Amino acid sequence: MKVLRGTEYRELEISGSRAELQALGQALQSGEGQIDVPKDPNPEPYDSSLSRIDFRVTSGKITMSTTGETLKIQGAQEFFAVLADHIESFGAEADLDSHIHIDYFPGHDYLTEGSESLVLCFDKATQAAPDESRTA
Repeated sequence: MKVLRGTEYRELEISGSRAELQALGQALQSGEGQIDVPKDPNPEPYDSSLSRIDFRVTSGKITMSTTGETLKIQGAQEFFAVLADHIESFGAEADLDSHIHIDYFPGHDYLTEGSESLVLCFDKATQAAPDESRTA
């Protein structure tokens, strides 16, 4: 799994295999923890590669922000459950060439204003057969 960040638009990309994205969703269900991720020496078209995801239960809607090389995700457990479900479902069901954006907009169900935008996609380098982990 990789976590990349573009500073111009405050956008994050998390990419990985089906199993990695599903595991991230499952980990977020707990609302507490950290995941170390390998840095990508060539993060283009992004500016940098992060080395850790840190998630903590606090209050209120989800905030995604970066500090140094760490993606910080904080918010109430009920909102973690929604974000986790989106990530886990994407990992399990999406086409391997697809991606989704998780962006704040006024009235967003679970993100706070000022939260960094997130793109979820599959890391093509980690993919096996096109139907990997999919069931009929």
